[in-house]
Amino acid sequence: MGLAKDSLDPADVHAGFVDELSAAMRGSPDSAAAQPALEGEVAKALEAIERRSLEEMGWFVRKARWPGNAPFGVCLTHDVDNVSRPLGHLLRRAGRFGTTDLLLALVGLRSVYNNIDHIAEIERKRGYRSSFYFLSKNYDLDKLSRTAKGLDGAGWEVGLHGDFGTHDSPQAMAEASARLESAFGRKPRGAREHYLQFDYAKTWGILQSSGFLYDTTVGNRDRIGFRLGLCTPFHPPDPSWEPIPLLELPLALMDTTLWGYLRKTEDEGEKVFVGLLDAVGEVNGLMTLLWHQESVRMKGGRIYPRLLDTLAGRGCYVADGETVARWWLERGAPLAVAGAGVTMDAAPAGMALTFKTTGEKAPVVEGGVLVDSPSGTTVHAAGGPLRLRFD
Repeated sequence: MGLAKDSLDPADVHAGFVDELSAAMRGSPDSAAAQPALEGEVAKALEAIERRSLEEMGWFVRKARWPGNAPFGVCLTHDVDNVSRPLGHLLRRAGRFGTTDLLLALVGLRSVYNNIDHIAEIERKRGYRSSFYFLSKNYDLDKLSRTAKGLDGAGWEVGLHGDFGTHDSPQAMAEASARLESAFGRKPRGAREHYLQFDYAKTWGILQSSGFLYDTTVGNRDRIGFRLGLCTPFHPPDPSWEPIPLLELPLALMDTTLWGYLRKTEDEGEKVFVGLLDAVGEVNGLMTLLWHQESVRMKGGRIYPRLLDTLAGRGCYVADGETVARWWLERGAPLAVAGAGVTMDAAPAGMALTFKTTGEKAPVVEGGVLVDSPSGTTVHAAGGPLRLRFD
Protein backbone atom coordinates (compact mmCIF):
# COMPACT_ATOMS: atom_id res chain seq x y z
CA MET A 1 0.00 0.00 0.00
CA GLY A 2 3.04 2.26 0.18
CA LEU A 3 2.22 3.62 3.63
CA ALA A 4 4.45 4.72 6.47
CA LYS A 5 4.96 2.21 9.25
CA ASP A 6 1.98 1.90 11.65
CA SER A 7 -0.34 3.90 9.35
CA LEU A 8 -2.70 0.98 8.86
CA ASP A 9 -5.23 0.33 11.60
CA PRO A 10 -6.99 -3.08 11.63
CA ALA A 11 -10.29 -1.21 11.53
CA ASP A 12 -9.34 0.15 8.09
CA VAL A 13 -9.70 -3.35 6.59
CA HIS A 14 -13.18 -4.85 6.85
CA ALA A 15 -13.77 -8.53 7.46
CA GLY A 16 -15.32 -9.11 4.05
CA PHE A 17 -12.14 -8.00 2.33
CA VAL A 18 -10.06 -10.31 4.52
CA ASP A 19 -12.31 -13.23 3.55
CA GLU A 20 -12.07 -12.36 -0.15
CA LEU A 21 -8.30 -12.04 -0.01
CA SER A 22 -7.96 -15.31 1.88
CA ALA A 23 -10.07 -17.05 -0.75
CA ALA A 24 -7.89 -15.59 -3.51
CA MET A 25 -4.72 -16.92 -1.87
CA ARG A 26 -6.34 -20.37 -1.78
CA GLY A 27 -7.19 -20.12 -5.47
CA SER A 28 -10.95 -19.91 -5.12
CA PRO A 29 -12.06 -16.43 -6.19
CA ASP A 30 -14.38 -15.61 -9.08
CA SER A 31 -12.06 -16.36 -11.97
CA ALA A 32 -14.43 -14.65 -14.41
CA ALA A 33 -14.03 -11.24 -12.73
CA ALA A 34 -13.61 -8.70 -15.52
CA GLN A 35 -12.20 -6.11 -13.15
CA PRO A 36 -9.50 -6.39 -10.45
CA ALA A 37 -12.13 -6.22 -7.71
CA LEU A 38 -9.82 -6.62 -4.71
CA GLU A 39 -7.83 -3.61 -5.86
CA GLY A 40 -10.96 -1.52 -5.36
CA GLU A 41 -11.13 -2.67 -1.75
CA VAL A 42 -7.51 -1.61 -1.22
CA ALA A 43 -8.35 1.81 -2.68
CA LYS A 44 -11.23 2.21 -0.23
CA ALA A 45 -8.94 1.43 2.69
CA LEU A 46 -6.42 3.97 1.45
CA GLU A 47 -9.12 6.63 1.19
CA ALA A 48 -10.09 6.06 4.82
CA ILE A 49 -6.45 6.26 5.95
CA GLU A 50 -5.94 9.43 3.93
CA ARG A 51 -8.95 11.13 5.52
CA ARG A 52 -7.78 10.24 9.01
CA SER A 53 -4.25 11.43 8.35
CA LEU A 54 -5.42 14.76 6.97
CA GLU A 55 -7.74 15.29 9.92
CA GLU A 56 -5.15 14.36 12.56
CA MET A 57 -1.88 15.66 11.08
CA GLY A 58 -2.84 17.91 8.19
CA TRP A 59 -0.90 15.83 5.66
CA PHE A 60 -0.88 12.41 4.03
CA VAL A 61 2.04 10.68 2.26
CA ARG A 62 2.45 7.38 0.48
CA LYS A 63 4.96 5.79 -1.87
CA ALA A 64 4.07 5.79 -5.56
CA ARG A 65 3.82 2.31 -7.00
CA TRP A 66 5.94 2.79 -10.10
CA PRO A 67 9.17 4.67 -10.88
CA GLY A 68 8.63 8.35 -11.47
CA ASN A 69 5.00 8.00 -10.36
CA ALA A 70 4.04 6.33 -13.65
CA PRO A 71 0.26 5.73 -13.82
CA PHE A 72 0.64 1.93 -14.03
CA GLY A 73 3.16 -0.78 -14.87
CA VAL A 74 3.42 -3.24 -17.76
CA CYS A 75 5.42 -6.48 -17.61
CA LEU A 76 6.26 -7.97 -21.04
CA THR A 77 6.78 -11.74 -21.12
CA HIS A 78 7.08 -14.56 -23.66
CA ASP A 79 6.81 -18.32 -23.16
CA VAL A 80 9.10 -20.36 -25.42
CA ASP A 81 7.09 -23.55 -25.95
CA ASN A 82 8.75 -24.55 -29.23
CA VAL A 83 11.39 -23.17 -31.56
CA SER A 84 10.89 -25.42 -34.59
CA ARG A 85 8.26 -27.54 -36.31
CA PRO A 86 8.50 -30.14 -39.11
CA LEU A 87 7.53 -29.18 -42.64
CA GLY A 88 4.34 -31.26 -42.44
CA HIS A 89 3.16 -29.27 -39.42
CA LEU A 90 3.87 -26.00 -41.23
CA LEU A 91 1.89 -27.13 -44.27
CA ARG A 92 -1.06 -28.21 -42.11
CA ARG A 93 -1.04 -24.81 -40.38
CA ALA A 94 -0.29 -22.76 -43.49
CA GLY A 95 -3.44 -20.68 -43.02
CA ARG A 96 -2.05 -19.19 -39.83
CA PHE A 97 0.64 -17.24 -41.68
CA GLY A 98 0.83 -14.39 -44.13
CA THR A 99 1.92 -15.18 -47.68
CA THR A 100 5.43 -13.70 -47.40
CA ASP A 101 6.28 -15.41 -44.12
CA LEU A 102 4.92 -18.73 -45.38
CA LEU A 103 6.89 -18.65 -48.65
CA LEU A 104 10.12 -17.66 -46.92
CA ALA A 105 9.61 -20.45 -44.40
CA LEU A 106 8.94 -23.06 -47.09
CA VAL A 107 12.18 -22.24 -48.92
CA GLY A 108 14.16 -22.19 -45.67
CA LEU A 109 14.90 -18.48 -45.53
CA ARG A 110 12.88 -17.71 -42.40
CA SER A 111 11.87 -19.57 -39.27
CA VAL A 112 8.31 -18.73 -38.36
CA TYR A 113 8.54 -20.69 -35.11
CA ASN A 114 11.75 -19.24 -33.68
CA ASN A 115 11.03 -15.54 -33.30
CA ILE A 116 13.15 -14.77 -30.24
CA ASP A 117 15.56 -12.42 -32.01
CA HIS A 118 12.70 -10.93 -34.03
CA ILE A 119 10.77 -10.06 -30.85
CA ALA A 120 13.87 -8.61 -29.22
CA GLU A 121 14.39 -6.33 -32.22
CA ILE A 122 10.75 -5.21 -32.17
CA GLU A 123 11.13 -4.31 -28.50
CA ARG A 124 14.59 -2.78 -28.83
CA LYS A 125 13.33 -0.28 -31.42
CA ARG A 126 10.74 0.90 -28.90
CA GLY A 127 13.10 0.99 -25.94
CA TYR A 128 11.53 -2.00 -24.16
CA ARG A 129 12.87 -5.19 -22.63
CA SER A 130 10.98 -8.38 -21.79
CA SER A 131 11.28 -11.85 -20.26
CA PHE A 132 11.64 -15.11 -22.19
CA TYR A 133 10.75 -18.28 -20.24
CA PHE A 134 12.35 -21.44 -21.69
CA LEU A 135 11.20 -25.02 -21.19
CA SER A 136 14.07 -27.22 -20.05
CA LYS A 137 13.17 -30.48 -21.84
CA ASN A 138 11.18 -29.66 -24.98
CA TYR A 139 14.12 -28.72 -27.22
CA ASP A 140 17.92 -28.67 -27.18
CA LEU A 141 18.89 -25.86 -24.81
CA ASP A 142 22.53 -26.00 -25.91
CA LYS A 143 21.49 -24.90 -29.41
CA LEU A 144 19.78 -21.86 -27.86
CA SER A 145 22.62 -21.00 -25.49
CA ARG A 146 24.11 -18.27 -27.67
CA THR A 147 20.70 -16.68 -28.18
CA ALA A 148 19.88 -16.82 -24.47
CA LYS A 149 23.23 -15.39 -23.41
CA GLY A 150 22.86 -12.62 -25.99
CA LEU A 151 19.46 -11.71 -24.59
CA ASP A 152 20.77 -11.71 -21.04
CA GLY A 153 23.73 -9.53 -21.94
CA ALA A 154 21.52 -6.98 -23.71
CA GLY A 155 19.06 -6.53 -20.84
CA TRP A 156 16.36 -9.09 -21.57
CA GLU A 157 15.52 -11.69 -18.94
CA VAL A 158 15.99 -15.44 -19.42
CA GLY A 159 13.70 -17.37 -17.09
CA LEU A 160 12.22 -20.85 -16.63
CA HIS A 161 9.02 -22.11 -18.21
CA GLY A 162 8.26 -24.98 -15.84
CA ASP A 163 7.97 -28.41 -17.46
CA PHE A 164 4.97 -30.63 -16.77
CA GLY A 165 5.18 -31.71 -13.15
CA THR A 166 7.36 -28.91 -11.79
CA HIS A 167 4.40 -27.11 -10.19
CA ASP A 168 3.91 -29.84 -7.55
CA SER A 169 7.35 -31.49 -7.32
CA PRO A 170 10.34 -29.81 -5.64
CA GLN A 171 12.67 -32.32 -7.26
CA ALA A 172 11.31 -31.75 -10.77
CA MET A 173 11.53 -27.97 -10.28
CA ALA A 174 15.13 -28.17 -9.04
CA GLU A 175 16.12 -30.39 -11.97
CA ALA A 176 14.50 -28.09 -14.53
CA SER A 177 16.19 -25.02 -13.04
CA ALA A 178 19.56 -26.82 -13.02
CA ARG A 179 19.20 -27.82 -16.69
CA LEU A 180 18.53 -24.22 -17.67
CA GLU A 181 21.42 -22.90 -15.58
CA SER A 182 23.79 -25.49 -17.04
CA ALA A 183 22.89 -24.56 -20.63
CA PHE A 184 22.63 -20.78 -20.28
CA GLY A 185 25.15 -20.07 -17.51
CA ARG A 186 22.69 -18.17 -15.35
CA LYS A 187 20.34 -19.30 -12.64
CA PRO A 188 16.77 -18.38 -13.62
CA ARG A 189 15.17 -15.84 -11.29
CA GLY A 190 11.68 -15.76 -12.80
CA ALA A 191 9.29 -18.58 -13.62
CA ARG A 192 5.98 -19.36 -15.25
CA GLU A 193 4.44 -22.83 -15.23
CA HIS A 194 3.60 -24.54 -18.53
CA TYR A 195 -0.14 -24.34 -19.35
CA LEU A 196 -0.43 -22.16 -16.21
CA GLN A 197 -0.44 -25.28 -14.03
CA PHE A 198 -0.64 -24.25 -10.40
CA ASP A 199 -1.25 -25.77 -6.98
CA TYR A 200 -1.99 -23.00 -4.49
CA ALA A 201 -0.95 -25.19 -1.57
CA LYS A 202 2.39 -26.19 -3.11
CA THR A 203 3.69 -24.19 -6.06
CA TRP A 204 4.64 -20.94 -4.32
CA GLY A 205 6.55 -22.89 -1.67
CA ILE A 206 8.35 -24.97 -4.29
CA LEU A 207 9.41 -21.86 -6.18
CA GLN A 208 10.55 -20.21 -2.98
CA SER A 209 12.65 -23.19 -1.89
CA SER A 210 14.14 -23.42 -5.40
CA GLY A 211 15.52 -19.88 -5.13
CA PHE A 212 13.26 -17.99 -7.51
CA LEU A 213 12.74 -14.26 -7.10
CA TYR A 214 9.26 -14.25 -8.58
CA ASP A 215 6.54 -16.22 -10.34
CA THR A 216 4.07 -15.00 -12.94
CA THR A 217 1.83 -18.03 -13.51
CA VAL A 218 -1.43 -17.13 -11.81
CA GLY A 219 -3.93 -16.07 -14.45
CA ASN A 220 -6.69 -17.32 -16.75
CA ARG A 221 -6.34 -19.55 -19.79
CA ASP A 222 -9.85 -19.64 -21.21
CA ARG A 223 -11.40 -16.31 -20.22
CA ILE A 224 -10.67 -12.61 -19.89
CA GLY A 225 -10.28 -11.34 -16.38
CA PHE A 226 -8.17 -11.22 -13.25
CA ARG A 227 -7.82 -14.68 -11.72
CA LEU A 228 -7.28 -13.40 -8.18
CA GLY A 229 -9.04 -10.06 -8.50
CA LEU A 230 -5.55 -8.50 -8.22
CA CYS A 231 -3.14 -6.79 -10.58
CA THR A 232 -0.50 -5.80 -8.02
CA PRO A 233 2.68 -7.74 -7.17
CA PHE A 234 2.35 -9.46 -3.82
CA HIS A 235 4.15 -11.84 -1.46
CA PRO A 236 2.12 -15.07 -1.20
CA PRO A 237 1.47 -16.58 2.24
CA ASP A 238 3.19 -19.64 3.68
CA PRO A 239 1.10 -22.30 5.51
CA SER A 240 1.05 -20.13 8.65
CA TRP A 241 -0.12 -17.11 6.59
CA GLU A 242 3.17 -15.26 6.87
CA PRO A 243 4.37 -13.62 3.63
CA ILE A 244 7.24 -15.37 1.85
CA PRO A 245 10.03 -13.51 0.00
CA LEU A 246 8.85 -14.78 -3.42
CA LEU A 247 6.80 -12.27 -5.42
CA GLU A 248 3.79 -13.13 -7.56
CA LEU A 249 3.25 -10.96 -10.62
CA PRO A 250 -0.39 -11.76 -11.53
CA LEU A 251 -0.94 -12.57 -15.20
CA ALA A 252 -3.47 -10.25 -16.86
CA LEU A 253 -3.64 -11.49 -20.48
CA MET A 254 -2.35 -14.39 -22.57
CA ASP A 255 -2.39 -14.27 -26.37
CA THR A 256 -3.76 -17.81 -26.77
CA THR A 257 -6.76 -16.84 -24.66
CA LEU A 258 -7.73 -14.40 -27.40
CA TRP A 259 -7.13 -16.60 -30.44
CA GLY A 260 -7.18 -20.20 -29.22
CA TYR A 261 -9.95 -20.17 -26.61
CA LEU A 262 -12.17 -17.20 -27.49
CA ARG A 263 -11.63 -17.05 -31.27
CA LYS A 264 -11.30 -13.26 -31.31
CA THR A 265 -10.40 -11.31 -34.43
CA GLU A 266 -7.26 -9.19 -34.35
CA ASP A 267 -9.28 -5.99 -33.89
CA GLU A 268 -11.31 -7.62 -31.09
CA GLY A 269 -8.14 -8.83 -29.41
CA GLU A 270 -6.63 -5.37 -29.53
CA LYS A 271 -9.78 -3.92 -27.94
CA VAL A 272 -9.54 -6.49 -25.14
CA PHE A 273 -5.93 -5.46 -24.52
CA VAL A 274 -6.83 -1.78 -24.39
CA GLY A 275 -9.75 -2.50 -22.05
CA LEU A 276 -7.48 -4.38 -19.66
CA LEU A 277 -4.95 -1.54 -19.80
CA ASP A 278 -7.73 0.84 -18.78
CA ALA A 279 -8.79 -1.42 -15.91
CA VAL A 280 -5.23 -1.75 -14.64
CA GLY A 281 -4.61 1.97 -15.05
CA GLU A 282 -7.65 2.84 -12.94
CA VAL A 283 -6.08 1.08 -9.93
CA ASN A 284 -2.43 1.98 -10.64
CA GLY A 285 -1.72 -1.75 -11.09
CA LEU A 286 0.48 -4.03 -13.18
CA MET A 287 -0.50 -5.36 -16.62
CA THR A 288 1.43 -8.60 -17.12
CA LEU A 289 1.22 -9.67 -20.75
CA LEU A 290 2.08 -13.17 -22.01
CA TRP A 291 2.73 -13.26 -25.76
CA HIS A 292 4.12 -16.62 -26.92
CA GLN A 293 7.24 -16.21 -29.02
CA GLU A 294 5.85 -18.61 -31.62
CA SER A 295 2.84 -16.42 -32.28
CA VAL A 296 4.30 -13.12 -33.48
CA ARG A 297 4.32 -14.11 -37.15
CA MET A 298 0.93 -15.79 -36.94
CA LYS A 299 -2.42 -14.19 -37.62
CA GLY A 300 -3.54 -12.77 -34.29
CA GLY A 301 -0.14 -12.81 -32.65
CA ARG A 302 1.30 -10.51 -35.30
CA ILE A 303 -0.45 -7.50 -33.68
CA TYR A 304 2.19 -7.51 -30.92
CA PRO A 305 4.03 -4.45 -32.32
CA ARG A 306 0.73 -2.54 -32.37
CA LEU A 307 0.19 -3.32 -28.72
CA LEU A 308 3.65 -1.99 -27.86
CA ASP A 309 2.92 1.18 -29.78
CA THR A 310 -0.24 1.61 -27.72
CA LEU A 311 1.88 1.56 -24.55
CA ALA A 312 4.07 4.37 -25.85
CA GLY A 313 1.19 6.83 -25.52
CA ARG A 314 0.20 5.81 -21.99
CA GLY A 315 3.20 7.06 -20.03
CA CYS A 316 3.40 3.74 -18.21
CA TYR A 317 6.38 1.92 -16.74
CA VAL A 318 7.36 -1.01 -19.00
CA ALA A 319 9.89 -3.69 -18.05
CA ASP A 320 10.70 -7.40 -17.95
CA GLY A 321 9.61 -9.55 -15.01
CA GLU A 322 12.89 -9.54 -13.09
CA THR A 323 13.19 -5.75 -13.33
CA VAL A 324 9.59 -5.32 -12.16
CA ALA A 325 10.19 -7.68 -9.24
CA ARG A 326 13.42 -5.99 -8.19
CA TRP A 327 11.77 -2.58 -8.35
CA TRP A 328 8.92 -3.80 -6.16
CA LEU A 329 11.35 -5.14 -3.58
CA GLU A 330 13.36 -1.90 -3.61
CA ARG A 331 10.12 0.03 -3.24
CA GLY A 332 9.64 -1.86 0.04
CA ALA A 333 12.31 0.29 1.71
CA PRO A 334 10.70 1.51 4.96
CA LEU A 335 8.85 4.81 5.05
CA ALA A 336 8.59 6.20 8.60
CA VAL A 337 6.81 9.12 10.22
CA ALA A 338 9.31 11.58 11.71
CA GLY A 339 7.82 14.64 13.36
CA ALA A 340 5.79 16.66 10.85
CA GLY A 341 6.79 14.50 7.92
CA VAL A 342 8.33 11.22 6.77
CA THR A 343 11.76 9.76 6.13
CA MET A 344 13.25 6.97 4.03
CA ASP A 345 16.79 5.94 4.90
CA ALA A 346 17.32 4.18 1.57
CA ALA A 347 14.95 5.50 -1.09
CA PRO A 348 15.75 3.82 -4.43
CA ALA A 349 16.35 5.92 -7.51
CA GLY A 350 13.00 6.37 -9.23
CA MET A 351 11.05 6.43 -5.96
CA ALA A 352 8.32 9.06 -5.83
CA LEU A 353 6.20 10.13 -2.86
CA THR A 354 2.70 11.44 -3.39
CA PHE A 355 1.19 13.72 -0.76
CA LYS A 356 -1.77 15.88 0.19
CA THR A 357 -1.95 18.67 2.75
CA THR A 358 -4.53 20.90 4.41
CA GLY A 359 -4.19 24.54 5.38
CA GLU A 360 -0.97 26.35 4.65
CA LYS A 361 1.49 23.51 5.25
CA ALA A 362 4.33 23.68 2.69
CA PRO A 363 6.49 20.69 1.69
CA VAL A 364 10.23 20.81 2.30
CA VAL A 365 12.40 18.11 0.71
CA GLU A 366 15.87 16.82 1.50
CA GLY A 367 17.38 14.18 -0.79
CA GLY A 368 14.92 14.73 -3.63
CA VAL A 369 13.04 17.31 -5.69
CA LEU A 370 9.45 18.49 -6.02
CA VAL A 371 7.95 17.75 -9.43
CA ASP A 372 4.72 19.28 -10.71
CA SER A 373 2.46 17.28 -13.03
CA PRO A 374 -1.19 17.37 -14.13
CA SER A 375 -2.02 14.91 -11.32
CA GLY A 376 -0.35 17.06 -8.64
CA THR A 377 3.02 17.68 -7.03
CA THR A 378 5.18 14.71 -6.07
CA VAL A 379 8.58 14.18 -4.50
CA HIS A 380 11.14 12.36 -6.62
CA ALA A 381 14.03 10.79 -4.71
CA ALA A 382 17.63 11.20 -5.80
CA GLY A 383 18.48 7.76 -4.39
CA GLY A 384 19.55 7.39 -0.76
CA PRO A 385 18.22 9.18 2.35
CA LEU A 386 15.01 11.11 1.72
CA ARG A 387 13.09 13.41 4.02
CA LEU A 388 9.80 15.20 3.40
CA ARG A 389 8.42 17.53 6.06
CA PHE A 390 5.55 19.99 6.18
CA ASP A 391 6.18 23.42 7.70
